[in-house]
Amino acid sequence: MILKTSTNHARQTPAEQGVAIVGAGCRLPGAATPAQFWEVLRTGQDTVTEVPDDRFDVDRWFSPETGKPHSIRSRSGGFLDRIDQFDAPFFGILPNEAEQMDPQQRMLLEVAWQALEDAGRTAAELAGSNTGVYVNMCNSGYWDLLRAAGRHDLHAAMGGEAGGMAAGRIAYHLDARGPVMALESTCATALAAVHVAGRALRSGDIDLAIVGGANLLLTPDLYFALSEAEMLSPTGRCRFGDADADGYVRSEGAVVLVLKRQEDADADGDRTYATIIGTAVRGDGRSGGTLTTPGVAGQEAMLRAAYEDAGVSPADVDFVEAHGPGTPAGDPVELEALATVLGEERDPARPCLVGSAKSNIGHLEGAGGVVGLLKAALALHHRELPRTLHVRTPLAVFDEGPLRLARERTPLTPIGRPALAGVSAFGLSGGYAHAVLSEAPSTSMSPGRRAAEALPAARQDGPAARRGSALTAPATRPAEPPPYLLPLSAKTSTALRTLAAATAELLSTPDGPAAADVCHTAGTRRTHFERRVAVVGRDRAELADELIAVAGGRGSGPGPVQPPRVVFVFPGQGSQWPGMGRELLRTDPVFAARLGECDRAVCDETGFSVLDALEPGRTLSTMDEVQPVLWAVQVALAASWRARGIEPDLLVGHSMGEVAAAVTAGALTVAEGAAVICRRSGLLARRRTPGAMWAVQLGEEPAARAIGAHADRVCVGVVNSPHATVLSGDPGALAEVVAPLRATGVRCSQVQVDYASHAPQVAPLCPDIERSLDGLRPRPGRVPLHSTVLDRVLDGAELDGRYWADNLRLPVRFAGAVGAVLADPRPVVFVEISPHPILHSAIEDGIEAAGRTATVIGSLERDRPEAETMLRALAIAYAAGCDPDWARLTAGGTFVPLPGYPWQGERHWVDDGGAWTSPVIALPGRQDPPAESRDRLRGGPSTPEECAEDLLRRTSALLGVDTGEVDLAVPLTHLGMNSLFAVKLAYQLRSDLDIAISVRELLQAPSIAGLAAAIHDRLPDAVGAGQAS
Repeated sequence: MILKTSTNHARQTPAEQGVAIVGAGCRLPGAATPAQFWEVLRTGQDTVTEVPDDRFDVDRWFSPETGKPHSIRSRSGGFLDRIDQFDAPFFGILPNEAEQMDPQQRMLLEVAWQALEDAGRTAAELAGSNTGVYVNMCNSGYWDLLRAAGRHDLHAAMGGEAGGMAAGRIAYHLDARGPVMALESTCATALAAVHVAGRALRSGDIDLAIVGGANLLLTPDLYFALSEAEMLSPTGRCRFGDADADGYVRSEGAVVLVLKRQEDADADGDRTYATIIGTAVRGDGRSGGTLTTPGVAGQEAMLRAAYEDAGVSPADVDFVEAHGPGTPAGDPVELEALATVLGEERDPARPCLVGSAKSNIGHLEGAGGVVGLLKAALALHHRELPRTLHVRTPLAVFDEGPLRLARERTPLTPIGRPALAGVSAFGLSGGYAHAVLSEAPSTSMSPGRRAAEALPAARQDGPAARRGSALTAPATRPAEPPPYLLPLSAKTSTALRTLAAATAELLSTPDGPAAADVCHTAGTRRTHFERRVAVVGRDRAELADELIAVAGGRGSGPGPVQPPRVVFVFPGQGSQWPGMGRELLRTDPVFAARLGECDRAVCDETGFSVLDALEPGRTLSTMDEVQPVLWAVQVALAASWRARGIEPDLLVGHSMGEVAAAVTAGALTVAEGAAVICRRSGLLARRRTPGAMWAVQLGEEPAARAIGAHADRVCVGVVNSPHATVLSGDPGALAEVVAPLRATGVRCSQVQVDYASHAPQVAPLCPDIERSLDGLRPRPGRVPLHSTVLDRVLDGAELDGRYWADNLRLPVRFAGAVGAVLADPRPVVFVEISPHPILHSAIEDGIEAAGRTATVIGSLERDRPEAETMLRALAIAYAAGCDPDWARLTAGGTFVPLPGYPWQGERHWVDDGGAWTSPVIALPGRQDPPAESRDRLRGGPSTPEECAEDLLRRTSALLGVDTGEVDLAVPLTHLGMNSLFAVKLAYQLRSDLDIAISVRELLQAPSIAGLAAAIHDRLPDAVGAGQAS
C-alpha cells in the first residue's frame, strides 16, 4: 500500500521532514508537459502572443488611450490551443454535461490526471484514500457565453460554473476521501492552497495532496477593468526587474502538483522534484496604504514567517522565484522586502538570484503561484536557474546589495548543503504566500530493487542435491539478458496506439531510461485500463520495435468489459520434451522451489529424481518416469503463474493432469500428489494387458456408432470437444475401427502409448490403485476443481483412492468441463499448464461450438526459450484483462517518467451565435459627475480653490461620499480613495482638463489642498484663459 499514514515525525533535516513534490502536470502557453515547460524556461522562450481570433475581437476593444472605459490597453497574452477539446468519455462525462462545464474544470481534470501519472499514482490506490484536493479556477467568462446562448441553467451553474466544483469533480473521479477545497486569495490563491495542503500533510491529516489552479481568458471583461487600472502592459511583455516595467500580461493555463510527505516519498521510491520545507501565508493589512497596493512591512513579515517555518536562514537562499508581474507599483516593493530579509547576514560573495516565469509565459493570475512553484522545483531538480526575459535596464536594487537579477542561465552550486529556493505569490486583495524549497534528499534503494534481492532461492537439501545434481538450484540471475515484459493500456484503441508510439520513441532515445525501469513504471505505477497490450523484448530496441508494430494496429483490439475468469487446464501425458523446465530452473525462483519440493516428494516415494531426469542428455522412456516428471513440472508451472499474479478461478485436469490440479487446488499436499501419480503410473507400467489409443475427429455419438460391434473391446475413452474424441482399447480391434474411418476421410492419429487408459483394459488395476491410496485423506481445496471424471465441480474432499481409480478407468469428459465454463457468459481465459500446449485445439473447438469468444494460452513451448515464452503468454493474459503482479514481475526496476495519457479530445463548446455582450457592471463610481459639476467643467477651474472644489466634487461622485465638511489638509485616501478609484479620477482629469497626473500622485499626495495646487499648476493655458475672460 503506497498511500499510508506516516508515524515517524522525528525531525532530521528540513527536507526529510518536508513535503515532496512528487508529480506535476501543466498546460501552459507553449508547454503541454512539465518537461516542455522546462524547455521553454531553459532556452529562454517567450510564448506570449496576440489575442487569438477564437477568444474575442481584440481590434474591437483595443485602445492605446490609458484609462479609457470598456477598452483594452494590451493586445497580448499567453494563450492555449484547443481549449474546446476534452476527453469526456475518459472521465465518464456525457457530451451535454461536458458542454456546460467551464473549460477550466475540464482542463483541471486532465492536468490532474497528468500530474498523478507523473507521480506514479494509480486509480486503484487513490480510490478511498485519504487524498486531499485543493484546486481553484478563475472566472473564465464561460458562464457569460452560456448565458448568451441560453444554456445558463441550474445544472450549468452548479456543475459547471461554481468555483468549488473543480476540486469536487477531481475527488469524485478518483474517489478521493480527503478534504475537497477551493480557496480564494486572488493571485496568491494557488500558493496559499499549497500552504494549506502542506499543513495537512505535515500534521498527518492527509496522505496525499492534489494542488493546483487554472485560468482561461475567454471574454474581454477583466481586460477592461485591468486596463482601466493601468495594470496591464501596453507593450505586451512582463518586464520584471526592469526600470521600464509597465504592467503584466494575462495568461491562460493550468498547473497541478502532487504532494506527499518526503519520508513517505523516500520509502516508496518516488521521484521528487523538490521538497517544500516551509510555507507562510499572511495578509498585508494596511501596510500598503490602500487595499490594492502592496506594502513592504507585510511582505517582510511573511518572508520571515516562511523561513522560520522552514528552519533555514534566509541568508542561505540561492534564488527566489518572485511574484514578479512586472508592474511599476509591485516590483519595487517586493524587491525591497526580499533585499531586507534575505540580505541579513548574507555572504556578499553569494547574492540571491531573483527571477520570474511571467517574463516567459505571462501571469496566470489565481494560478500564478503554482506556476512559480513548478519553475522553482524544476530549477532545483535540474540544478540550474533559467534567465528572466525582457530586461534592458535593471532596477537599481540589483546594482549592489544581496539581490541579483537572473539575466543568464545560472548553475546552482551551493557549497556543503542542498540548494534552497523561495517562491512568492501576492494577491491584489493583500493576501501573500511564500514557500521555501530545498533540493530533494537522496533516496535509498527502491522497494523494487529490495524485493528483487529478497526473492527466494530453491531449497538445496533434497536427495538430488545430495547427489550433486547440476539443476538443484537456480543461479541468482540468468547469464543471458533477461526478457522484459512491458504493459500499456488506454481507454480506447486509438489512444493505445498513440501511447505505444510515444513509448517506442522514448525507448529509442539514446539516453532514455533503462528497459527494466520503463517496464517497472508501466506495470506498477500506471493505471491499467480496458484496452491493453503487452510486449516482450530483451532490450530497449526490441521493445521499441514491438511497440511500433502495436502503433501500426497490431494487438490493440477491443478490450474486455469486465475482468475475466481464469481457468488452469492441466493436460495428460504427451506434452513432455527433453530439457523441459531447465531454463526456468535457472531464472524462476518460484518454479525452482516448487519443482524442488516435488522432486523431494517423488524421491521419497520412489527413489527417482525429477531434477536428475531434467538434466541435459536425459530422455524419459517409461511411464513411471514420464508421469511423475510431467506432474512435477505442471505443479511448478502453476506455482509460477500464481507467483506472477495470475490466480485461477477454476481448475480442470485431463486424465493424469487432475493430480497436478488437485495439488494446485490444495485438496492434496505435494507429498499426497506424488503418492497418487507415482503409484498410478507404477501400476500402469507393470500392467500385463496391451492396449492402444487413437484420436479421431468425431464427436462422442458418431465415435460410439463407429465402434459398433467392437464395443466389448473398444470404447470412447476421452471426449475432448464436440468434434474430437480418443478411442481406447484392444490394439487389433482399434485397427478395425479406425481403418474405415480413415478411408472415409476422418482424421485419425495414434497416440504414442502402449496401454489403453480409460478403457476396460485397465479395470483390473483399479482395486490395486484404490488399496495403495487407502490412507489418502483429501480436503476441501481453496480453488474449485471441475472433475473430468464426474463432469461436475468438486470441492476436493471427494479425491480419495476410489476417485483416482475412476480417474484411470472412466472416460475423460473434458468437453463437458469446457462447455460448463463457457455456459457462464463472463469472459474467460484458459491457461494450459504444461511444457507444451496439447489441448488448445480442443478448447478452441469447444469455444466455437458454444458461439463464444475466449482466450486460450499456453505456458511453455517445445524447444522455445522458456522465460520469454512464459512472458509472451502472460502478455496475452494481460491483454485479455488479467492483472499480473507487476511489482514482482518488474522487481529491480525504479520509477521513471513515461509518456502521459494521450487524450482523445472532442469539441465541447457552447455556440453563442455571436450574441455575447459584456455583462460587466460598472465599477463603483463609474457614473459621470452630476449635472452641476459637468456644467462647471465646461468652463474649468482656474484657481487653486476652484481646483480643490472641483476635486472634491469629482471624488464625491466617484466614491459616493459626502465631502461637504472635508478637511482639505487630509489626503484623498482618508476619504476611501484606492488605486481603482484613482484610475477613474486620473482618466477624468485627463479627459476633461487635459491634465496628466499619475495614480501614484493621487494616492500619495499629502493633502487634498496640495493635490489641488498641483492640478492648478498643470492646467493648460486654454483652460485658464477661457475662465479669465
